[in-house]
Amino acid sequence: MPIDDTKRWLVVGVLNLLALLPRVCSRLIGRMIGLFNYTFETRAAKVTRENLAVSFPGMQIDERNRLARQSLVHTGQTLMETPAVWLGKKNRLLRWITKVEHENLLDEAIGLGKGVIVLLPHLGNWEMFNVYFSARGTMTALYQPPRQDFLKPVMREIRQKFGNELVATNLKGLARLYRCLENGQVVTILPDQVPTTGEYAPFFNEPALTDVLVSRLLKRTGATAVCCTVRRLSSGFVVSFSAVDDRIYSANKVTSLIGLNVSIECSIVNYLEQYQWEYKRFRERPAGKKKLYKFKGSPDQFHS
Repeated sequence: MPIDDTKRWLVVGVLNLLALLPRVCSRLIGRMIGLFNYTFETRAAKVTRENLAVSFPGMQIDERNRLARQSLVHTGQTLMETPAVWLGKKNRLLRWITKVEHENLLDEAIGLGKGVIVLLPHLGNWEMFNVYFSARGTMTALYQPPRQDFLKPVMREIRQKFGNELVATNLKGLARLYRCLENGQVVTILPDQVPTTGEYAPFFNEPALTDVLVSRLLKRTGATAVCCTVRRLSSGFVVSFSAVDDRIYSANKVTSLIGLNVSIECSIVNYLEQYQWEYKRFRERPAGKKKLYKFKGSPDQFHS
């Protein structure tokens, strides 16, 4: 058996085993992973502290530490829940969604018939949006293929399980997004990733390299944007929609990017503990700005 086939078989096998775990068990293991990262000051914990320090310089250190601990715990739970979200049965997963907030915002946007861009930040378990929308119809989502070749077909098959279309971050994929929006369809984009190219715009008052794709899609197609988060509750998940900042529709690129990041901020600010602060959102820096994620000294010295 070729090595790649063996690796693929092992990955799928492990994911299927994890998917069988009851949600309460997955979350318990996830909490343990998060506490391990926090207690032993792993790189994930250091990145989390750094991001919180630059984003909330006025926050007390004790409060930042509490928030870092909570974020790591939630990220661990997301990690352990995701195999079931990818591979579980649709009816089981739909029961995990115990509440939907402000769904009228999505309905109204779809009703305009001009296409809809759902902005889905890395909060809670964003993978559950795929499950939620499967009960409404189909959507097209932009995704970053894994670097390992043997994983590409696995991840594509998993994430298209409920009938949604995935397109890669290449010219062909982007062209497909344009066509979908021009046909009045729904497109989902994770807007808080570091792009290969982009422009700097403030994110919690810190300059963050921001993808211009959403701004270009809105300008070219006249589509409507809506924010969505999938928060974790003790009983399951709540899917919550919120309006975007009007500046996102500006023809001025810089103004539009400011509107995009403000929209993300507003959708997550009340649930910061569930946001994935472990991601190196400020990896790219403007000229003259100090590089981040260079960890020396005690944890509380990181831009405290």
